[in-house]
Amino acid sequence: MSVMAIFQQLFKGNRFIVDAVIESNGRAEQRAYGSMFQRLNALLLERDSSPRRSRSSLVWCWFALILLAGSISTQSHAQQWDACNPSPEVKAALDALPTQTPDELEWEFHEKKLNTIQVLRRRYPDDVFVEKRYIGNMQDRTESPKVIDEFKAKWAADPHSPVLAYLYGVVLVGPESQESIKLFNRALEEHPKFPWPHLSLSRIFSMPKFRDHSKADLQLNAFLDACPTTFEGYDELLRAAEDKAVIGKYAAQLRPLLEKRDDIDAVAEYPTLWALEFKGISPSEFEGLRERVARDLAKIRTLNVQEKGEWYDALEEGYRLANDQKNIDWVKNEREVHAPSPWYPPFSSKWFEDHHSPSEDASEEIRHAYNRELLAQTNKWIQGRPNSTPVWERRLQALTQLKEVSSEEIETAADQLTRVAQKNAGPGGPESRVYFIVAGALSKKHLQPARVAELAKKGLEISEVEEKYFLYNWDSYLDQETASEVRFSNAYENLDGITYLAKAYIELKHADQAQITLSRMDERLQDLKTLAADKTNYKEMYLKEVSAYWGAMGRLAELQQRKLDAMGFYENALLARLEAKQKTVPGEKDELADNARRLWSSLGGTSAAWTMWYGRRANELARSVTLSWDEAKEPVPPFELVDLNGKTWTVESLKGKVTFLNFWASW
Repeated sequence: MSVMAIFQQLFKGNRFIVDAVIESNGRAEQRAYGSMFQRLNALLLERDSSPRRSRSSLVWCWFALILLAGSISTQSHAQQWDACNPSPEVKAALDALPTQTPDELEWEFHEKKLNTIQVLRRRYPDDVFVEKRYIGNMQDRTESPKVIDEFKAKWAADPHSPVLAYLYGVVLVGPESQESIKLFNRALEEHPKFPWPHLSLSRIFSMPKFRDHSKADLQLNAFLDACPTTFEGYDELLRAAEDKAVIGKYAAQLRPLLEKRDDIDAVAEYPTLWALEFKGISPSEFEGLRERVARDLAKIRTLNVQEKGEWYDALEEGYRLANDQKNIDWVKNEREVHAPSPWYPPFSSKWFEDHHSPSEDASEEIRHAYNRELLAQTNKWIQGRPNSTPVWERRLQALTQLKEVSSEEIETAADQLTRVAQKNAGPGGPESRVYFIVAGALSKKHLQPARVAELAKKGLEISEVEEKYFLYNWDSYLDQETASEVRFSNAYENLDGITYLAKAYIELKHADQAQITLSRMDERLQDLKTLAADKTNYKEMYLKEVSAYWGAMGRLAELQQRKLDAMGFYENALLARLEAKQKTVPGEKDELADNARRLWSSLGGTSAAWTMWYGRRANELARSVTLSWDEAKEPVPPFELVDLNGKTWTVESLKGKVTFLNFWASW
């Protein structure tokens, strides 16, 4: 019989007392016991004036409270304060969460999984592991703010709860990591044996914005020492630790844990173990470790859990470490047969491995053959994955590269891609890139300019939301260089969207709107130039957008009957394209050069003069080899490398020698 059942039996004649206990028990916190007893004592004295009966009732009250306190303390202590792993009941429930099937839409599956998690939240209120799974499931840009508000309100209502302080800190990591640090420390003050704030603090102190290796190591060691059987600590160790001694210590601690187990969680942790072991030793010891990995692989393979993706992940990584391509291919094949991706058709990755996308220099024949075959493949893939956004993206890509397809085929594929992407994305709608992909495909073929304008505007609107979401949520996670790359990429994609919008307005003969859009594009180009800085590839990408801008300006000027202005704008566009080393695609119409040359001729220019001014340089660029060696302008930084024979190589030992360095990962 449960403690609450005993309580109800003891006080079945006093509904007030039972209600008071149930209400207090619902809080399940140590500090509730004193106030609970005070309420019960007052109720007993109020309901019964007999001193003997009051004392008797109080004795029963104390007895029941002791039982209740023991029950709550044990449950809370085991599942909340120092719980490194979920209880068996919670673990089973989390493992039973639904997985996506190929015929399910992404948002449909998301809602199904979320509803199941909500049931678990009601069954196990404030359970750390259930709540973390809930938070992890609510990462959509439309859901994240709701989760923050939800846990903010929960913590405000109960600011002394270490669990709520921790969970509120978890949802703020990224957006307000500084506040997360305070909340995690608050949780530890409330209950020093609560392990999870240590791991979260370690992650924050490993972020570029808050990087402090000593603090990160201190917090990670605290978690690993408190929770030696919890795999998340070892995963973080692999990501953040550099000290070989520390890595070796914990790798030696992890191995016997895995060797004793054969469940799928343990199987999934083997790649982390191997990576730690390789990271913690010298190259001269690699061969012996590879033999140990081979023994691990033999054990893992005999488990034969064909329905689990983690099994294939572990086998593929192990065979990669063993340089066993034959078995790598076997694993990939078996995965496609028994555990295919719900998003991609079976064996589609194998097709792309065998059919590389043609380079810019590839001949028209090669490009045509590739896109014809890709189109044929998408016909097959759609049969099994009709709701796959990537498949429809590939199909639209192939169609726009083929001259013989009809406008109706392209428009149909564009419609279907948009519909599928919207259904998969849910209420928040697809990412901006989907709108830009569809707008770009239609714009390239000069189809449906009104729809192109609509798609481009929607993409630009969402792009602004995405940029704010990125800056608010992810900026803390990235180092300065990576953050700059992301910002450049977003700005570049945004400019593509503005280009599609400007071209659509020009085709619709909406000169005023086109002019406003191009003014906006000019402003964004200045931002892109700043983000490009001194990086050669970024400068070339920036110049491509400059060329697109002047090309659109030329078309607008022609629309407004300003031919001389248009010729000047086309000249700027062509010169920017040459400076960017942007080649025309073999077999594709060069609209910019064609527009400029047509206008040149109408203004009295000769073919000979055109060839002298532009044709020669364009032909030289077309004949040039795309790949080139850039001269290194910085000295090689000092290094020490130990080869497989134990010999140490340094910059000084290689001075004056031609040296080829092959960089590769060893884990």
